Amino acid sequence: MPVTPTVPVGVVAESIGVDARVVEVGVDEKGQMAVPLDVATVGWYRFGPGPGAVEGSAVLSGHVDDYEQGRGAFYRLAELAPGEPVLLRLADGAALDYRVRTVARMPKDELPLDQVFARDGPPVLTLVTCGGAFNRAASVYTENVVVTAEPVSAP
Repeated sequence: MPVTPTVPVGVVAESIGVDARVVEVGVDEKGQMAVPLDVATVGWYRFGPGPGAVEGSAVLSGHVDDYEQGRGAFYRLAELAPGEPVLLRLADGAALDYRVRTVARMPKDELPLDQVFARDGPPVLTLVTCGGAFNRAASVYTENVVVTAEPVSAP
């Protein structure tokens, strides 16, 4: 059941050991979605739909890892499976339940930005992190892992 969109403050995916703080983020100096510097923290794209919106994609992005900080909040994101639960804790004390619909890996240059950051269409939660091989020369991963989850309707 849709609720008034509000700010997410936590994300939980028990099956992969995620229980992370969520902070609001915008865009970085390259014009891309910013990601928190602390790899244990996940960013919510504040310029898009919020969790609980009646349409569009609420986007959360987190690190897979960092050379100095170690494993990130989304280190095991690619291990999520369709049907698994994801819970969002909201700033107003409420929580929203989601179920994973899809888990996809794709080259970074093939990330479907129009779908990931959709402002219309069915409401979804989209979780994004890096994946694939690590290109040491460029200091980047070659792929993205994208998980889409649908809101669980109230009984």
